[in-house]
Amino acid sequence: MTTDKVARALKTLHDVLTEVGWAPRGGETGTTYRIDLGPPHVPIDDVVVAIDPEAQCFVFFANFHRRVPSNRRDKVARMIMRANWDLLLGGFEMNDGDGSVRFRYAIDFKGCELPAESIRRAILTAMEGVEAHADALMTAMTARTNTLEATVRISRTPEGGSHGTH
Repeated sequence: MTTDKVARALKTLHDVLTEVGWAPRGGETGTTYRIDLGPPHVPIDDVVVAIDPEAQCFVFFANFHRRVPSNRRDKVARMIMRANWDLLLGGFEMNDGDGSVRFRYAIDFKGCELPAESIRRAILTAMEGVEAHADALMTAMTARTNTLEATVRISRTPEGGSHGTH
């Protein structure tokens, strides 16, 4: 079920992606776009952005390249919990089944239009959240240091935490 408002949101999303250099290739006209960020794919492999017509929601996912080994998942889950505590908007998620990690951000636009500026701000805020915590999460994923040291790194972000308050 695509309403006029959802169609306008899809056009706005397409326009913003083109503006930021993430233009969909091959004339994609669907509701979901996968943006390959190119080599070296570290820490983020790709970004998926979409308009969910039923929920009337814009969603953004930044998918980490590395999967967490099963023996590190409990430690990384604690790291994600600590990182999410510092975030005001968006959050990290880990699939306990396969160890995939992503950052998720969403905007509900039920009852209103989805302006281009809101999409731009969502992308910027999400990427800032990823950048603020990616090093500590990658460290925890690869066991180059203990979880406590990585947690201390998250707590000492230059802005003093609470990313996504822009």
